[in-house]
Amino acid sequence: MPAYSWLCPGCGRQVPNRMEICRCGTSQADAVVIAPEPEGTQPATTAKSNVLSWVVLGTVTVIAAGTLLALQTGAIGAMGATGATGAIGAMGAIGATGADAGATGATGATGVMGASDATEPIAPDAPALIAPFAPIAPIAPALEDVVSRSIPAIVSVEAGQGRGSGFFAAPRTVITNRHVVQGDVSVTIRLSNGQAMPGRVESSSQEYDLAIVRVDSAPASQPVLPLGTVNEVRPGQEVLAIGLALGVFQNSVTRGIISAVRRANRTVMLQTDAAINPGNSGGPLLNRVGQVVGINTMKIAGAAESLGFAVAVDHARAMLTGGTQAGPLASSAQPGQTLAPAFTARSSTDVAREDGTRRYGQLVERIARRASQLDSYWERIKANCAVRAAPGYGREWFGLWDGRTTLTSADAWCGSAITELDGLAREVRMAMADAQEDARRAAVLPGQLRDIRRRHRMDWPGFD
Repeated sequence: MPAYSWLCPGCGRQVPNRMEICRCGTSQADAVVIAPEPEGTQPATTAKSNVLSWVVLGTVTVIAAGTLLALQTGAIGAMGATGATGAIGAMGAIGATGADAGATGATGATGVMGASDATEPIAPDAPALIAPFAPIAPIAPALEDVVSRSIPAIVSVEAGQGRGSGFFAAPRTVITNRHVVQGDVSVTIRLSNGQAMPGRVESSSQEYDLAIVRVDSAPASQPVLPLGTVNEVRPGQEVLAIGLALGVFQNSVTRGIISAVRRANRTVMLQTDAAINPGNSGGPLLNRVGQVVGINTMKIAGAAESLGFAVAVDHARAMLTGGTQAGPLASSAQPGQTLAPAFTARSSTDVAREDGTRRYGQLVERIARRASQLDSYWERIKANCAVRAAPGYGREWFGLWDGRTTLTSADAWCGSAITELDGLAREVRMAMADAQEDARRAAVLPGQLRDIRRRHRMDWPGFD
């Protein structure tokens, strides 16, 4: 009977008789011809045939798994439609042994592999079919890198007796709070390196508590902070607050998250638990990539913990471009929608704030009438005694509370008069403290409180 295959002496493979050269390069002339077993006899079981059977079984299993995976990923076209070549290409080259096995008729694997031509070249490996990976989110820079890049653009703003924070949004333009400049036209801008330069208040908004300061002497290379938008702010987002804490500690950095995005009338506010200390007003609230998303404006003190607010930077951008409003500001919780629908109905907090503002105005007006009576007493003392009064307060005798107004006369009547005035002034101060506490409980905005006090000449730093 004719032989169907020959045994390659080089690699030990069984090679179809019609192939004159084995894949390892050995010629058929050097091979041992393997005659078929006589009919009715049981083929000898060898270790090599067992291995071949396992290879064929493994090949079939892999092909089945590959087909299932292709169906699941919608990439069934990537699987070879016919033959061992297609199966190997889809699965990433099973190997030479599997290819030979697919071509060996004695093992019965030819039908499984579908090899129509054993001499057909094997296709190059195709990429393995795997589930696509989700895109990798960009890695935010380290916090210390964000801070170090931002600090050169952050300044302190000195106006009258007060100090606050600000930042360069353009080489010669500083953004700060309106209450920091205190209505002054000329202010002093001090850089992080201590250099001082004059600034001129170009515009301000009482509604947004923002002011734009022009600094003509700033160098063209002055670092600036990029402006973000409230549209991309989400509750839980990490933020940094940088400023002049307590008016003394420059470049103080605190970290927190956005607690909520709120609206007070037409002003969009970012509520944060980042510590906003006195003196931080006007400083930037930064996101994790160093963009300004808000301008720090106030902290609710007292019973409330970690409750600070920043004005949305979109209001400042509108002022820089000559606009009066920030336009529609989208809520990040519902992209594409404005914040207005969420605040159309007046909440209980809004109602309490409005009532508290009205009540505070009435109390301050009544206290101011009492203070006006003490003004005449103070004028008598000034006319008869030598005193040193401190300017900058709503009334000169407010300086008795912090020691900036003192009596320099040794006259007994003058001493008695100052003592009596000090006692009466203490009553005014206590009444104002009660009014302040009532307003705080009603969540009245600090800017509104300042305006009411200024209107009645009741300005004093201790009331903030």
